[in-house]
Amino acid sequence: MPSLAIDKVEVYVFRRRARIVEFLALRRSRRKNLPGVWQPVTGKIELLETPAEAALREVREETGLDPLRLWRLEQTTLCLDARGRTLMALPLFAAEVPARDRIRLSKEHDASTFVSAAKAARLYLWDSQRQGLEAVARQILPAGPRASALELPSPPARSGAKASRPRRLSASSRRR
Repeated sequence: MPSLAIDKVEVYVFRRRARIVEFLALRRSRRKNLPGVWQPVTGKIELLETPAEAALREVREETGLDPLRLWRLEQTTLCLDARGRTLMALPLFAAEVPARDRIRLSKEHDASTFVSAAKAARLYLWDSQRQGLEAVARQILPAGPRASALELPSPPARSGAKASRPRRLSASSRRR
């Protein structure tokens, strides 16, 4: 009988430049499975780590960026592993990063670009990733009560991160 695994996360990183929203696409390096494939930030959940902690860590490890804000998305991607024996559930997150910060890629990727949602949808391989982009557009970008309810407490700044950048808290985080 197949088992269920929740061991990876997927994070849709975006930035706002004036009124334009751009999404991050990362190209997998030649040394990885599926070389040359464009994807959002994706990574494994480590032992004793929550999915939200994994999302934040993966953004920092794969891009060198320190998110301003982090949201969980309402849906989870379900897919079978390559052997067809394990149903994988990937919690989805959205992370807003500063518009001017520069990306420092890990060895997992050899290129990155910030593009429109439409272009990211053309670059990403999987339909589920296009659905993730659509979820960000529906649930997070319009702001409002749903986006506030889905926002996680402000990510702690990494030691050595710029201390001058303001950290925003959602209304729900301030009430706690």
